[in-house]
Amino acid sequence: MRQKSSKKPVPALPDFWGRSKEPIEKEYKDWIYNQYFSRDVLTIYCDASVNAQKKMAAGFCYVYNGTVTKKYQLINKTRDCSISVFAEIIAIISALKKFPQNVRGSYSSVLIYSDLDYIDNILTQRTSFKNTCLKRAQKELIFTFEQTSRQHPNTKVDISPLTRNQKKHNPFLKAAHNAARELIT
Repeated sequence: MRQKSSKKPVPALPDFWGRSKEPIEKEYKDWIYNQYFSRDVLTIYCDASVNAQKKMAAGFCYVYNGTVTKKYQLINKTRDCSISVFAEIIAIISALKKFPQNVRGSYSSVLIYSDLDYIDNILTQRTSFKNTCLKRAQKELIFTFEQTSRQHPNTKVDISPLTRNQKKHNPFLKAAHNAARELIT
């Protein structure tokens, strides 16, 4: 009796870096691939962009279970709030509000990355703003973060700043950035 061999080729890892001129360290690639293949953690990259006409947009890159989903939205501008910090905060608020409908799955944790270096200080109110628009945005961010955590008690929700090294050559941050730019150019 003959036996059939059922060898299936192992799929190649996606090449997120294409023809990068700089070599990417294995440790960094592993960090990116761990996010990409994770079934426990939904990773969301947020970025915002403001053009010369003060038009603002937010871009999002959802990374979970071997998929990458790009979303974007316009940010309503107000007279005194056409600044990048405001747009970044609004992008994070949108990610908090929309992740359950944008990515369905059985993740136990949601990690939102922002390139706003002092997002931790904004959340803990160690940073306070003089601009009333930024004060309102900070208050809304804290409220939405707490509300989202209460609404999803079985899901750990975190917001974290990206380090300089995590920003460099990051395909997911670049996708979020490009999504925001595309909407306002």
